[in-house]
Amino acid sequence: MEGNLPRYPRTPHLPTSPGATADDVRGDWAAFVPEPGAEVVATLKMDGENTTLYRGGMYARSPSGRSRPWQDRMRALASTICPDIPDGWLVCGENLTVAHSIVYDRPVPPFAVFSVWDGDRCLSWADTAEWAGLLELATVPVIYRGPRPHLDLLHRAFEARTDTTRDEGYVIRAAASFARADFARRVTKWVRAGHVRTDRTWTSQHHQ
Repeated sequence: MEGNLPRYPRTPHLPTSPGATADDVRGDWAAFVPEPGAEVVATLKMDGENTTLYRGGMYARSPSGRSRPWQDRMRALASTICPDIPDGWLVCGENLTVAHSIVYDRPVPPFAVFSVWDGDRCLSWADTAEWAGLLELATVPVIYRGPRPHLDLLHRAFEARTDTTRDEGYVIRAAASFARADFARRVTKWVRAGHVRTDRTWTSQHHQ
């Protein structure tokens, strides 16, 4: 699989996402998991580095990306986890070993899983949580699970679970398994206005 590692797909913003920029992809809520009775899961969007673990190692978002000094702690953690990942599988999550743009004032895990892939198929949320547990990893926090709700309900759930002046936002995904080709219709996000994106904190913490 080493020569065929995929870049993590771009997650579309909800139409109501105030943090979307002109360069971001916007999704269509009407087309998002439209099947009657389909279940969705909304999770807190953790502010870290999108990182993929696989049997042979790890990479941040793109397999062609350069290795960075602030990834040393994540590489050490990955070396203990990756041998237990099935061949051809990908475990994707947020590298939280050092602060990114948000310095959390509450305990966070070093790595928080948000999806697990068997080739080009994303596992269901139930299977994702099970595999995270088997690998002794945390998942990103769930703020809602159930039928596709009105967006106002999702935002109230976000406000009830977090500090909206600091936390980045939330991600919504289909609870069921789906193919990579359907990613844009099965995963979307809401990001608050004014979220600062910077690598300065990563770099400064590495040199502390």
